[in-house]
Amino acid sequence: MSTLTAGLAPSIEYHGRLSVTASASGGGGQPLQGTLRADLGDARLSHRTASGKVELVQLGTGVVTVNAGRTAIAGEVSFDAGPVGTIKGHASASRTTPQWQNMPLEGELQARTAELGYVTLYFPEIDRAAGELDVDLAIRGTLGAPLLEGWIKLSNTELDFFQVNLALRQTELEAKLHDNALDFSGSAHIGQGTLSARGALAWRDSLPYGQFHMEGTDLRIADIPEAQIDASPTLDFTIKGRQIAVVGNIKVPYAKIVPADLTGAVRTSSDEVLVGKPPPNPNERFEVTSDVTLALGDKVSIDTAGLKGRLTGSIAVHSGADNVTTGTGELSVEDGKYSAYGRQLDIQRGRLIFNGGVIEDPGIDIRAVKVFPDVTAGVNVRGTLRQPRISYFSDPSLTQSQILSLLLAGGSLESVQNRNNSAASQLIAQGGAMLAQQLGSKVGIQDVGLESDLSNETSLVLGRYLSPRLYISYGVSLTQSLNTVKLRYTLSDHWTIKTEAGQARGADLVYTIQK
Repeated sequence: MSTLTAGLAPSIEYHGRLSVTASASGGGGQPLQGTLRADLGDARLSHRTASGKVELVQLGTGVVTVNAGRTAIAGEVSFDAGPVGTIKGHASASRTTPQWQNMPLEGELQARTAELGYVTLYFPEIDRAAGELDVDLAIRGTLGAPLLEGWIKLSNTELDFFQVNLALRQTELEAKLHDNALDFSGSAHIGQGTLSARGALAWRDSLPYGQFHMEGTDLRIADIPEAQIDASPTLDFTIKGRQIAVVGNIKVPYAKIVPADLTGAVRTSSDEVLVGKPPPNPNERFEVTSDVTLALGDKVSIDTAGLKGRLTGSIAVHSGADNVTTGTGELSVEDGKYSAYGRQLDIQRGRLIFNGGVIEDPGIDIRAVKVFPDVTAGVNVRGTLRQPRISYFSDPSLTQSQILSLLLAGGSLESVQNRNNSAASQLIAQGGAMLAQQLGSKVGIQDVGLESDLSNETSLVLGRYLSPRLYISYGVSLTQSLNTVKLRYTLSDHWTIKTEAGQARGADLVYTIQK
């Protein structure tokens, strides 16, 4: 068995006994006649798993017989693998023409199995399979061009794809074959959603042609640490030989996307060559094009490249045979934050703009602010997601260098206006602020910075909101043994209470007017 099946499936070894008995006679213008019987005993296959364990699948016993008479050639097959399944069939060809390819053919084939686990050996993309397979086919046509009629049915099938944590449950599929074509319909449960599909395919010159339609509701199509995505697709597929076209729309009611941090990663070169892997034959490759509209629901969030928030909107996604995916449309950022210079800034306006370029690098238009005790500072970010361009603004107005110093080192309007304006002092303060922000991120405190008072006394300040109205900060002097605790409580849009306890103690009631 191993000799006969060498190279059939490199990861599988076949075992068993094969006994063949044959006799033949003919000549003198008479057709060849004879018999052949092949008995398969104790057949099994073995497969070595990634852990090194060897798994065995018992295939059972079977027999194949062929009788070639003067007027016909008849064959039968019978295979009994116990719980794995059974195969039974017979066929005959009438010897009414001199060319064997044109001999009329008819027969039947029935197969059944309740053990689909071995499917993963031949399709490694499937990590686990279970269910039942039933086949009932009638064979027509000629020996050179056989035609199949009947049906193939999958029921109670389960498929697992561990790499994307995708699980198909209660999968049902029924295909009806006629001539050189098939009509099929099926359904499956994915997560809490359901999927259905129907269509028709025909084969010409060994290539498929046809169409099918697919619909789904709340399908969990990805469930890994980097992405949890639910989708409701409505898609139509058109297949013409090796060309596949996909059109339709996909609604995404829920998604949480947190890509891995690839800072510093280098993309592979376009001329990359994998040693030992045979180059793909371009004439055997399927070309897939798509025109799909992607619409986001109100529970889609993203956290990548310093941008964190909820996305809404829709884009039209197009991919061609060149493996480049482009997009057209716009997504808005709601309830978002943007990280700049170690600070979490609140997004007042955020847009991701797709104008036909590569979908992984959309244009961005973001206005994000950070509110300090008596000044509001922020950034305008434009350009692309991979190459953003940043400018600064504040209210009341400050210079660009003062705004940058405020964002880096924190503080108040007075402290930033009274800081030493020398370049060296600013760099020291800003560098210390960035180190302080890294320290704060380690201990779970977002607001960490350096503040200077009117006497140029610099302190390391850690602060956070204990509630939407109550803010507390704790400052440690970098030059003296002084500690300061500050509280700020917002009474309304205009009234705020501020208290301070340290070298000096006091309280202020502040009324704010915005113009």
